Amino acid sequence: MTAWEEVRDLIEDHDLPGLGALMAVLDDAERQEVARELPRHLKALRRELGPWGEPAGWAEPMRVAGAGSFGGTAAVAAWLNRRDFVLPEWRSPADSETLVEVISARDPQWQADLVARLTLRIRNGRSPGAPLVMTLLRRTGVTPPQHDPLVVAWVAVPPSASQLREDPLLDVLLPRIFEAQGVGRALLDERSSPLSSPSWLGALAVLTSEGRVSRKVLLDGCVNRFLRGGDALDLRFFTRLHEVVEPTYAEVESRARDYLRLLPAAPGPVAELSLKHLRRLDRLDPADVTEALEGLLFRAEGGLVRTGLTWLDQAVRQAPERADEFVPALVTALGHEAYAVQEKAVRLVVKHARHLTPLGAETLRAVLTTLPPDLGGKLAAAVGGEAELQEEPETFVPGELAEPEPPAPFPRLPGTVVEFATRRWADTWQAGESWLAGFVRFAAEDREALRAALSDVSPRATGFYRYEDWYSPQEWFTATAAELVSPGADPGTPSRLAEDEETRAPDPGVRVSGPGRGVTNLMSVPQAAFAYGRFGYGASGPRRIFDEVRPDRLPRGRAVSAPHRFLLRRCAEVLAALTAGELPPILLATPTSATGHLDPAEFLNRLEAVEAAGGKPLPADFQQALLRLPRTADPEIVARAGRLTSEAGRRAARWLKDGLADPETGVRWKYSENANEYFFDEREPSGYYEARPVAWLKAEPTGLPLVDELLAEPPSFPRSEHGRHMSWWSSVLPSHREVVAVNYLPHLMRAWDRPQVSHDWVEQLASGEGPAGDATALLLAFFLAQEKPAKGVRLLLSAAARGDLPVAALGRQLAPLVRLTPAKLPHVTAALEDAARDGAHREVWEVIRAALPHLLPRAGLRPYSGVTDLIAFGVRAAGWAEARGEIPEITAAAGRRSSSVFTRECRRLRDLLARP
Repeated sequence: MTAWEEVRDLIEDHDLPGLGALMAVLDDAERQEVARELPRHLKALRRELGPWGEPAGWAEPMRVAGAGSFGGTAAVAAWLNRRDFVLPEWRSPADSETLVEVISARDPQWQADLVARLTLRIRNGRSPGAPLVMTLLRRTGVTPPQHDPLVVAWVAVPPSASQLREDPLLDVLLPRIFEAQGVGRALLDERSSPLSSPSWLGALAVLTSEGRVSRKVLLDGCVNRFLRGGDALDLRFFTRLHEVVEPTYAEVESRARDYLRLLPAAPGPVAELSLKHLRRLDRLDPADVTEALEGLLFRAEGGLVRTGLTWLDQAVRQAPERADEFVPALVTALGHEAYAVQEKAVRLVVKHARHLTPLGAETLRAVLTTLPPDLGGKLAAAVGGEAELQEEPETFVPGELAEPEPPAPFPRLPGTVVEFATRRWADTWQAGESWLAGFVRFAAEDREALRAALSDVSPRATGFYRYEDWYSPQEWFTATAAELVSPGADPGTPSRLAEDEETRAPDPGVRVSGPGRGVTNLMSVPQAAFAYGRFGYGASGPRRIFDEVRPDRLPRGRAVSAPHRFLLRRCAEVLAALTAGELPPILLATPTSATGHLDPAEFLNRLEAVEAAGGKPLPADFQQALLRLPRTADPEIVARAGRLTSEAGRRAARWLKDGLADPETGVRWKYSENANEYFFDEREPSGYYEARPVAWLKAEPTGLPLVDELLAEPPSFPRSEHGRHMSWWSSVLPSHREVVAVNYLPHLMRAWDRPQVSHDWVEQLASGEGPAGDATALLLAFFLAQEKPAKGVRLLLSAAARGDLPVAALGRQLAPLVRLTPAKLPHVTAALEDAARDGAHREVWEVIRAALPHLLPRAGLRPYSGVTDLIAFGVRAAGWAEARGEIPEITAAAGRRSSSVFTRECRRLRDLLARP
């Protein structure tokens, strides 16, 4: 057996120890034989694996064979780094001891040359060849070549103190970490606490305390790294390392010139570090201090500049006779863009003005006109001169709120069968209501003419009979027209056929059937209504209409939103009444107003006409008509209703007198965190969360089953079919708009798989009646917070003109909307200002008053983005509205010891509201 055949067999057996032993005894000729055959064998293996195969088992044996057989270091370096041997990082094994032993058996000079070549192939800290290079460097003692990626690879693995103490590379590579590009980014996440283990900061802290690592190497390295420049992220590790070393007074003093050079332009954390240590020194050259302050006070960071001004104050107190030397630095600070910096600089001038010469005072007077009037006045009092005059208060002339227009009448109903048949079917809610009303009317007046006009419907209707549920009014309209043209056209839904038609009848003698359809599991809607409690007004038994007995294809349970299901019930009962031959001559619920309201007198006219014809109102139609009545009715109308003797008439009389009690509603904000759900008012989130509003609704039972179903609380998580036909919902409950708003809220936030609430729907909702609470307020707040809030402003102005803007609720809901969602408070502020200038200034102020307590930060925390600007506008809005009365939260914020713009604006608002 040849040497190559032995090597090949060991490679195929993945026998690393055997392969290493064999490579050690091969002579030069045998090594050359193996070296010739290895590339051919690699090609064969690659062909066998295919383009997507991985060298899971044979890669390391192949590397060992190449390291022991190739003669030149360039060839070995190329072989060891072949891409053919690279596995995904998570599957790549560590370099084998056998590979290291085979390389270590070669000539020392050969090893040094190989290590240098392998080192230069390292590209970053995650290069596959880096671990082998580290091992060989430590094993051979070869001095590493200058190569920045090698240093990055060395620091990529955090060591413990014991590991670093024994590392042969420590002394040669540690000084290079301050020079090598990429080290700062590689160690970006190192914690500043030396207790973190394993970590470079922790290990270096221990070794420095032991004397194993020189303090001078670390401090000089950090300072030199700072002087070389870089951004804050590149230097973060070195600033932490500098503080871990804790330089002594003498160490800071010996490097004072370097720290001074860092003040003007180094990244903020480096400048803060330098300033902190320089302020410990008491023997600095005054000229150096003056020069450093001039550069420091030119910086943009307000906090850093204010610390510099404190240092300047200390320097002037120590040498008052040199006050003029600090005037250029003060001029720089007085020109700073941050009000808090300007304010502190003015205070220092006032404090030390007596030490200034006339020349110094003259220099300061030159900047008087650049300061805000209040600060300019204080500076002028100290150094002379005249400050910029206070701006004249804005003369506010509000616009006039437009008088609310009376609701438009409901569009004219079709006057003839031909007109009815040629109108579009239900492209709007008004068209849908017109279709229902027209169909019932013309079916009673001239059924044959209506059948002829709709003759082309039946052939087109067959396609959707295969669907078990019909979710759209248009589907019900088409089925109703097809039933008129071809009675019995609907074959029914097999999945809903009953095994025994009598088993679902609630009372003996009631057949559950539908003429022209064959036997089904459902009685017609009017029959079911009478069987379950006379019109469904008050079911006497445990079963209730539509709970167990439902029209064919009506979506089950809560598969759709409650308002959507309610309008489908109305469509379904017209079809069922047509099939049963019990269609009334007229519908009761057709609106008379564009808001969806129904005139009470017209309602009674229709009810009397139905009863005079010997018919019965359809249950859903009757209950929808009640919901569309205004909240109040004339006494004459109530008295007229009281003279009706039918059950429907008596129910109508009670409704006109007492109406529907307003349900209790509200909004709470919820969030999901780690697959669990919580309310914000019960638990603060601890990490990333997604917030959403959840509306709640509690209504007293009315005795009207369909109304009670409509007033159910909406689900907090809508299903796929929820949120359809929302344009219709406001007309379902025009006298109880907050109930509609509660149903809108689950669909408010934008989502790819659910409709978003339209401004037009909210506008129609706002034109209705009834109290507007948190749900309505949140809808309005949502549109005010848009980047282009013109529609929201229009909604606010309309509500203000009607006098029913929910100012307290709007302010209350604005806070969580801008704090917990992507909505932007600056957009809200801009919208409120537009509304105030257009005449709603008093209402806008009340909204701001209600919002501020929920937006102000707790003591010690920064204000949310945009809060300061809202308070600043609030000062103007309060002035326009001539507002008075304390806001306790503003008073508390104004009393904090702070010179920030936020605190200053709180003080302005507090003082304005406290005026007599």
